[in-house]
Amino acid sequence: MRGLQTTIRRCDESIASLFDRAFAPKSNPWRFLGALSFWCLALCVLSGIIAYAFYDTSVVGAYESGRRLEEGYFFLGRVLRGIHRYSADGFLFLSVIHLVREWARGHHRGVRWFPWVSGVPLLALLWIAGITGFWLLWDSRALYSVTATAEWIQALPGFSDLLTRNFLTPQSLTDRFFSLIVFIHIGVPLFLLAGVWIHIQRIANVRLWPPKVLAYGTALALTAISLAVPVRSLDAASAGGLPATLSLDWFYMAVHPLVDVSSAQAVWMGFLVLFIFLLSLPWWPRAKTPVQQVAFVDLLNCNGCGRCAVDCPFGAVIMVPRSDNLHHRQQASVVSDMCAGCGICVGACPSSTPFRRIEDIVSGIELPELPVARLRKQLQSILHEPSNVSSKLVLFTCRQAADWSSLDNEQQSTVALECAGMLPPSFAEYAIRQGAAGVVIAGCKSCDCEFRLGDRWVEERLQGSREPRLRAAVPREKIEVVWAGDDQHMLDDAIDRLRARLREGSSSSNASPIEP
Repeated sequence: MRGLQTTIRRCDESIASLFDRAFAPKSNPWRFLGALSFWCLALCVLSGIIAYAFYDTSVVGAYESGRRLEEGYFFLGRVLRGIHRYSADGFLFLSVIHLVREWARGHHRGVRWFPWVSGVPLLALLWIAGITGFWLLWDSRALYSVTATAEWIQALPGFSDLLTRNFLTPQSLTDRFFSLIVFIHIGVPLFLLAGVWIHIQRIANVRLWPPKVLAYGTALALTAISLAVPVRSLDAASAGGLPATLSLDWFYMAVHPLVDVSSAQAVWMGFLVLFIFLLSLPWWPRAKTPVQQVAFVDLLNCNGCGRCAVDCPFGAVIMVPRSDNLHHRQQASVVSDMCAGCGICVGACPSSTPFRRIEDIVSGIELPELPVARLRKQLQSILHEPSNVSSKLVLFTCRQAADWSSLDNEQQSTVALECAGMLPPSFAEYAIRQGAAGVVIAGCKSCDCEFRLGDRWVEERLQGSREPRLRAAVPREKIEVVWAGDDQHMLDDAIDRLRARLREGSSSSNASPIEP
C-alpha cells in the first residue's frame, strides 16, 4: 500500500511539473482539481436547468424532445446538451483524480479525515445523477441501462422480478415513470450540492472556484467538444426488445458489463467492500506515526485581534469570550482535534516579532516544538557566528517541501519552519537588520501548499495587503520568495537571482556620481 502511494505521488509530482511548464503555476489545472470538479458540477446543473425547459416528461415525448434539442435551435441545443453531458463526465473524472491525489499525498488522515469521509459518498450520488440522466433520453441505450439496473437492484433482499417487468412491455410503462426519473435526476444533484457544502465545512478559505482563466478555458473546451463530438441519441427505445449491440458510456454504465461477467451479488459485495475500504482509510495504521503538534494560546500575549482565527487553514482557531480579567473582549482558543500544527497562526500573530526586548519572547499563539523564542535564538546564532563572508543569506524553508539543511555553508544558512506561512514578516526584516545580505523564503509549490494557504498568506503579507505586513522601509530587493517544493534547481536559481540582484545593488551604490 505504501509503495503504491509513493509511486502515485511521484507520478503526481511529474504531471504537476509538466503542467507548470505548460501553464503559469497559479493557473495549473492539476493543482485545482477540486475547484475544477465543482465548476463542472455548476456547469452541469446550469445547463440541466435550461435543458429541462425543453424536455417532455412523457412516454411519447421524452425521446422526441431530446432529438429536437440535439438537431434544432441553430446548434445551441447541441451545445447545451453537449455541455450538460461532458461537464457531468468531467465532474466524475476530476473527482476521482482528486480523490486519488489526496490519498497519495496523505491528505485523508489527521485533521483532514472529515473532508475525506464526507467526500467519498459524493461519488455514489454523482453516479445516480449521471445514469438517470441517460434514462431520460429514452433511447435503446437508456432502456438497456434501466433494465440492467433493475435486474441488479432486484438481487438485493426484498426486491422481486416485478421491478424488471415494468420496463419490458409498453402497457406497463407510463408517464409516471419519467416523472419519477426527473424527480431523482433533479433531487440527487441537490443532495450533491448539500454534500459539497458539508464536505468543505472544516476547511477555511476554500478555493471553491478555479481561477478565471481555467473556468473560461473549461467552458470553451466543453463547447468545442460539444460541437466536434456532438451527443446523439440512439434509436428510440422499444419495450418489446433490446438491440444486439450497444455503445455504452463507460463513465456511468461500467457496472452493467461487470454484472454480466460476474453476478449482481458479486458487484454489490465489491462496491460495499470498496466503500468501507475508502471510508476506513483515515484510520489505517502507519509504519511511523508523526507526533502531532497542537498550537497553544498564551493569554498574557493575546490581545484578541482574531488574525490567527482568520488565517487558520482548517478553522482550528476560534475566538471566544475572555477568560481572564484583562481588558480585551476576546481570546483565541485552539480546537485540538482540528489543529494541523502548521504554525500559520503564529505567523499571523502581531506579538510574533523578534524586535521585542524580552529575552525569552512568547507569542500570543505558539507551537510547542518550535516557539518564536527558539526561532529568534537560531537566527541570532546564524548571524553572529564568525564568518569571513560578507554576503551571508538566510533561507527560511518549509519542512513539508524538503529538508534543505544540506545547503548550509559559509554563505548561507537555513531556518526550518513547519510551513512558510509560519514566518512573520518581521523576521525577514530582523535578519536583514542583523547583518544578513538577503533573505530567501522557500516553500511548497505555488498553489499546492501542504497546509493549503501558506504560500498565499506569505505573498499577501510581503505585499502589504495582509496583516502582519512587511514594513515599507524594508528593501524588497533583498528578499526572494520561491515556491520550489523539493526542486533544488529551482531553489538554486532563486538564490542565484538574489545574489545577482545584491551584487547589482552593491555596484550601483558604490558607483561614483556623474558630474554635470
